[in-house]
Amino acid sequence: MANSEKVLHNAKVISFINMKGGVGKTTLTKEIGFRLTNSLGKKVLLIDVDPQINLTQSIFKYFNYAQSAEIAQKLKKQYANTDINSENEDVNFKNTKVSTASIKKVFEGNSSFPANLDDCVLTFPDSNLSIIPGELGIEFTTRNLNSAQLENGIYNFIDTQNLRSLFDYILIDCPPTYSSYTVAALKPSDFYVVPVKPEAYSILGINMLNKVVKTIVDDNHIFFKEQPLHNLGIILTDINSKPSTGIKNLIQDITSSKTLKNSGIGIFKTRFLHNPYLQSDIGYFIDASNAEKTSKPNLNQLVKEFQERVKKYE
Repeated sequence: MANSEKVLHNAKVISFINMKGGVGKTTLTKEIGFRLTNSLGKKVLLIDVDPQINLTQSIFKYFNYAQSAEIAQKLKKQYANTDINSENEDVNFKNTKVSTASIKKVFEGNSSFPANLDDCVLTFPDSNLSIIPGELGIEFTTRNLNSAQLENGIYNFIDTQNLRSLFDYILIDCPPTYSSYTVAALKPSDFYVVPVKPEAYSILGINMLNKVVKTIVDDNHIFFKEQPLHNLGIILTDINSKPSTGIKNLIQDITSSKTLKNSGIGIFKTRFLHNPYLQSDIGYFIDASNAEKTSKPNLNQLVKEFQERVKKYE
């Protein structure tokens, strides 16, 4: 990763985590990260630890990248506009850049053979955005590595490569299950954000997550002794501008929860509004769209609150 920038940054590492899938975790990671770099000029590193690699696929589609020629061909067939003729599709395929950077290489690094920066981090041309791409099926490709190597991999890579001095924000998209990859994401984190889609049993899911985080912190207390892990709060996601009575009741149950209040977990004032394009187009980004009426102002306000909450701990 070529970097001629001389200004030293002081990145905050923030994990987006929920033990339940389908709550907007990846969407929030990419939308907040893209807004920070695209409109606010911040240097942002995204780390995709989710084996489903939806974050990687979204970013790669937007910037026209793929992890191999074979994947590029498959993506071209999957996402090509049906009214583009085959000749132009071939041109699009030829223009697709292939990146071999991967989170797998981060985990494979050790004290004898540390992971190399350029092998792991992809920085997009003419952009302040970088990514450590996910690896599809990483749980199988790293099964021969011991748990300590996996759980310390991201922490060691950030430390040895001095990544905090290269970026303003490092955002980690966590897997929706409790595993060594969850531990690997939280160990280097200063903060974590909990995306929550108002549904039945949302509170139970939040409580389970709190127990998981507490277990990880207690079992790895030496990592958090001088760098406490703070909960930035819950972000309510996929909220219609005019929610139904049922959704309003679910939101009220969450915001008035005594369990959350007793645990000191706050809730973002800004709710992340529903946008149908986020589900229909994996390469869609609100900050690069024409969604001026609702989604873009909503994202702008959410990112502003996100930054304010981080600054409270500085």
